[in-house]
Amino acid sequence: MTILSNGVLTSNTLQIFSGRGAIGMKTIKTMSVLVILSAFLTTGCVTQKHIPSEETIVISAAGQSKKTIFHKARQWFSEYFVSGKSVVDYEDKEAGTIIAKGTARIGSDPFGIIGHHMKFSIRIDVKDGKFRALTRIISHYDVSSTVYDVTFISEERKKSAENYVEKIAKDIGAYINSKNNAKQSW
Repeated sequence: MTILSNGVLTSNTLQIFSGRGAIGMKTIKTMSVLVILSAFLTTGCVTQKHIPSEETIVISAAGQSKKTIFHKARQWFSEYFVSGKSVVDYEDKEAGTIIAKGTARIGSDPFGIIGHHMKFSIRIDVKDGKFRALTRIISHYDVSSTVYDVTFISEERKKSAENYVEKIAKDIGAYINSKNNAKQSW
């Protein structure tokens, strides 16, 4: 290592001196690569604040009356919203409206110890030949040995929740559009 008269260091093997000895340029480069690599790896864990989100899906029920669609939608809720945490809050046969709230497990941590859950609502409005499903993801919470609300969620968790409520709307549509909702063998 050479120090010129103007105080500039010139050396191909720049060394930084510390109390234990010298750290070579190769070590500095390795440490820099590790820092940059760790920055890239942790960006996959970036979360965002949960903001309740809504989605509206209109599903055709060609040839069916408002009364029939309402009856089949109400029947779907009776069959599939069977836990104490998933309930029909409101129904108005004349208006053709059903409002329900539910909870669902949409995943877990990598070890399967903490379950990722969400609270959602779904509103069904029926007309002759079609119905509209308005879904709303209200909040997220986790369950391990205790239950706690989650304020920040990953993009993957957000997408899982959106896919779940979209599937519910499509399942209701499939049920309404099925030829026979009665159980054949009993």
